[in-house]
Amino acid sequence: MGAIRSNPTRRVTHVGLAANMENEVTRSLLDRLVPLLSERRVKISLDEDLAPDASLLAGCTPGIDDSCEVLIAVGGDGTILKLARRYADRDLPIVGVKGGRLGFLTEATPEAVVEMLLSGSFEVQDRMRITGRVHSGRTPGTSFSALNDIVIHSTGYSRMLTLRVEVGGKLLRELSADGVIVATPTGSTAYSLSAGGPVLEPTLDAIMLTPLNPHTMSIRPMVLDATEVVSVQVLAAPSGLMITVDGQQGIDMGLSEHVEIRRDERVTRLIVPDTYDFFSRLREKL
Repeated sequence: MGAIRSNPTRRVTHVGLAANMENEVTRSLLDRLVPLLSERRVKISLDEDLAPDASLLAGCTPGIDDSCEVLIAVGGDGTILKLARRYADRDLPIVGVKGGRLGFLTEATPEAVVEMLLSGSFEVQDRMRITGRVHSGRTPGTSFSALNDIVIHSTGYSRMLTLRVEVGGKLLRELSADGVIVATPTGSTAYSLSAGGPVLEPTLDAIMLTPLNPHTMSIRPMVLDATEVVSVQVLAAPSGLMITVDGQQGIDMGLSEHVEIRRDERVTRLIVPDTYDFFSRLREKL
């Protein structure tokens, strides 16, 4: 995994469409995107969040079935993260239409995305995911999956936690910090980066461990082999605990519990132009 797949040998004829309608520019982007696809006789199916607007989107039908070849996400990186979780069990490549500033996941304008899909001038990248599960004693509990990151943190004003972190069943460190971020290479340019973590090429296979404001200089962000299992237990906390998944999903966690995070067997497939240049994107964003 991690290599870039070749683009399909035939033009895309059926796309799924999803959008963040809370983004103020989404409607204008859809008004440009839908006619472009319809004019080229591309079948358009609507994600469940857009299905109520089917009557306003001429030529679109509710529901994304197995014949859909590509999912177009309108609204920014957050929209892609949401859809990547929703369609994690489906082998459905995603491409993002930007809804503002160019993100690390979204690609281009409606016009550029349509031309890319219909000309076949794109590639598909397999992006590694991570999955976590909360354990209470020997009993496994809630599980979840992320494309970017899983964060264990406090929910109160006083954020100091005492954490026990194990890697592969071996103690890495007990430390005081505001929390810990476990991230994928795709997530290395998200929350982990702002917390001082390194930037990884997004198609690598690796797991990143980044402490949040550690109260010691002897623990640093680490890059682990993708086969490792990270276990985090909160030994002491002044208030409530939460696990946040991709910055969008919150799961409560208790002191008696621990979370195990490992590589997900599933991947998220992202469509990029055949001229994709991660380092150029990095220069632009950073």
